[in-house]
Amino acid sequence: MAESMDTTEILPDEDDRKLFVGGLPQDAKQDDISAHFQTFGEIDNINLKTDPATGRSRGFAFVVFKTVDGLKDAVATEEHAVKGKKVAVKKAQAKQGKIYVGKLKAELSDEEIKSHFAQFGQIAQVEQPFDKTKNERKNFCFITFEKEDSAKQLLKAGTTTVNGVELEVKKVTPKPDPRAMGMMGMRGGGRGGFAGAYGYGDYYGGGYGYGDPYANYGGWGGYGGYYRPYGYGYWGRK
Repeated sequence: MAESMDTTEILPDEDDRKLFVGGLPQDAKQDDISAHFQTFGEIDNINLKTDPATGRSRGFAFVVFKTVDGLKDAVATEEHAVKGKKVAVKKAQAKQGKIYVGKLKAELSDEEIKSHFAQFGQIAQVEQPFDKTKNERKNFCFITFEKEDSAKQLLKAGTTTVNGVELEVKKVTPKPDPRAMGMMGMRGGGRGGFAGAYGYGDYYGGGYGYGDPYANYGGWGGYGGYYRPYGYGYWGRK
């Protein structure tokens, strides 16, 4: 009996093919977005962001091309318009991944720790708390990778060994920022609401809070900084 062959198309990492499109007309639909951007290459999918409460467009979308070249050609083109309205485009930044690393020992140097975790992907930031009272590094740290998949690899394993020392790896979970709750319904303006906060809570002596850049997107006009000329605030991540 003949064996069936797997003909599933293997595509490049989606983060390398994803385009952010901002300033869309309120009545723009996926077909309208596709009509313009398919001229740069075959489209894999389009994610038009809408308000979950009203169903109205939030004025921005993500377009994922089948190839990296499609993205590059779109970004290289200076002007874009959807339904006759000029829109802003930019390569979407990959969603970062953050982990907690525990059971660090004094004999492990900062460089050894960073070099080990760099094997799993590009590191955006290493946060190493320091105990001023004892004048020594605390026995845990936080590592943020440029891509979430790097963090997922480590979280799946749960532990990792550096120079014979087994370290525990845990997920850093989002912790709601009470200030953000009051901003959730606001629209317009030049900035989005307050971001959420990451915290590793009471178990580790509490109090470590880290801003979550993707907590609150805000609405069109208050999107918070992905593309400053259009009044967005801070963002760019999916």
